[in-house]
Amino acid sequence: MKIIKDGKQILMFLSLCLIIPFFSIAQAKDEKQQTLNVAILVYNDVYVLDFTGPLEVFYDSYSKDGKHLFNVYTVSAKEEIKAHSGLKIIPDYNINSCPKPDIFIVPGGDLGLLKDQPEFKSWLINTANESKTLMSVCTGAFILADAGLLDSLNVTTWHGALENLKKMVPTANVMKGVRYTDNGKVVTTAGVSAGIDGSLFVVSKYFGKEAADATAKYMDYEYWK
Repeated sequence: MKIIKDGKQILMFLSLCLIIPFFSIAQAKDEKQQTLNVAILVYNDVYVLDFTGPLEVFYDSYSKDGKHLFNVYTVSAKEEIKAHSGLKIIPDYNINSCPKPDIFIVPGGDLGLLKDQPEFKSWLINTANESKTLMSVCTGAFILADAGLLDSLNVTTWHGALENLKKMVPTANVMKGVRYTDNGKVVTTAGVSAGIDGSLFVVSKYFGKEAADATAKYMDYEYWK
């Protein structure tokens, strides 16, 4: 073991002892405050509030110094989408150009979305597996179920489709009367507007309940607790 005798060496050593923890804390804080990518899947017959509710939540979530906490964008296998209401949507990215998401949102609408689309199904599964958080909204749970992503999990969906989801994923615990379920990585929400609750919950998971509360207050969403 080397013994430090020189006074300057001692001062330098002590300074490093103070500086290194400071930079470690600062680095951890920066990592926590980094902007996270949120990809929202859109497709023909998607339910509008299923995807615009989460989009609004993540877009309206800010840090205390007024910076966006999330980079939110839509992605689709097609260049133009027509929602179930007839609303036309031009996605930000296609499945080949989409930036890697930290959070991947799958809204409801077309329960057979993955049928006869092996390339698209493979992309969805890979994207889901590589993301940090995967969230379905409403009947988007059936799309995740079709991809084999809900086995043995606590899940929920639109109240009128709970029994069908039980049949589709017999190993899952399909829950009634909840706004969302949390399985660590996989979050599922009940019907349509519950996507707002689920999204606020995801905000709280990453940045704390205070951040989620601030977003809910900004949106006048009094149902969030």
